[in-house]
Amino acid sequence: MTFIIRVCICLVSVCYMAAAVIPQTQAADTVRAIMITGDIDGSQAALVQRGITQAEEQQDKAIMVLINTQGGNVSSALKIRDMLQQTSLPTIAYVTSRAWSAGALIALSCRHIIMAPGSSIGAAEPIPNTEKNIAALKSEFSATAGAMGHNPSVAEAMVDKTAGFPDYAEPGTILALTDKQAKELNVSEGTADTPEDALRFFSMGDAKTQYEERNWKDMIVGILQNEYVRMIFIACILAAVFLEIKTAGMGIGLVTALILGGILLVSGDESLAADIKVLVAFIGSFLCIALELMAPGVGIFGVIGVMLLFGSLFFMLGATIDAVYILAGGTVLAVILFYGMGKRLPKSRLLSKVTLRTRSTQEKGYTSHEDKSQYLYKRGRTITDLKPSGFVRIDGKRVEAKAAGSEYINRDTDIRVINVTGYCITVEPVPKRNV
Repeated sequence: MTFIIRVCICLVSVCYMAAAVIPQTQAADTVRAIMITGDIDGSQAALVQRGITQAEEQQDKAIMVLINTQGGNVSSALKIRDMLQQTSLPTIAYVTSRAWSAGALIALSCRHIIMAPGSSIGAAEPIPNTEKNIAALKSEFSATAGAMGHNPSVAEAMVDKTAGFPDYAEPGTILALTDKQAKELNVSEGTADTPEDALRFFSMGDAKTQYEERNWKDMIVGILQNEYVRMIFIACILAAVFLEIKTAGMGIGLVTALILGGILLVSGDESLAADIKVLVAFIGSFLCIALELMAPGVGIFGVIGVMLLFGSLFFMLGATIDAVYILAGGTVLAVILFYGMGKRLPKSRLLSKVTLRTRSTQEKGYTSHEDKSQYLYKRGRTITDLKPSGFVRIDGKRVEAKAAGSEYINRDTDIRVINVTGYCITVEPVPKRNV
């Protein structure tokens, strides 16, 4: 027993020493270089999101954003700004040529800025340059610069030309800096000919650089993130739900809406956990609508379904004021689309198979109940006791009847029909003749 214990102790000691000798897994000696070129739009935001996600999963040493743009969509630039500020990895902006307008905001969103010879940064006056737009974008630039350790006053002068910037821009002139001027104002930390040279400023010149460029998936996501495209998707989803109601729950509309909603969901930029919650709410809305169609008149399932549908769509769109506008516009388009579809539905060859076109009218010989006026004044015989209702046989047919005056009529009694009201037959015993 003692020998076994000693052996176990020795094995534990050997394992412990081996663990101490074996080197621990190190973060990858790689820098993720995300190339932003051309107009800033949704596809650029999708590229940055993909690049940051890969860098964090691979535990890269840093993220370097290569910038060459004259600007673009401010909303997409703000998304990129938020993603760069939220990552825990060091971020480096390398301005290869121009970082103007929205590009300047992306550069200021990085912890470090390096510029190539002859490059420039700034010129971020919004279009249209209304007082409201200038004030809003100015505050975004100032807050971003301050949060990332850059000079907020320089960032503000890139947006608002009112005061200019002493020695660099006269009042009434928007601020744009060359690589040398940016270094003088401590906006840039230096000038480098290549991205590899830029990494040497941070002792990462020997790191492997993994470049990420836009691919077809990023382009598709960018298109799907366009607010007008999303408005059309919302309209089609709601119109598909209306179609489901119109076709009395055939399933075509709900399946179509579910597919469109799935596409809208995967094109978003929310976290996986949030997406799962939204997906559950989205699918739950269709289940509630389906239950309402199967049990019409209950109402509660329909109300819950509509609330879940609009709520899930709101979060799919980012849960912002823009999401409200997109939902409102999509709802209006859906009503217009469904109005056009509704006028055509009865005439469509395809939908005529799933919609009721014929009417059961009295002129065509249809009635809500069997016409029993033919039995008036006829005679028959009871086949059950009438207490006061039961069954009688008239002209060989078994029909329901009731006794006149709520009296009882025994079985096997001769009767005659004295009144027919709708489907109700009233009978009385046939008077017996005196002999």
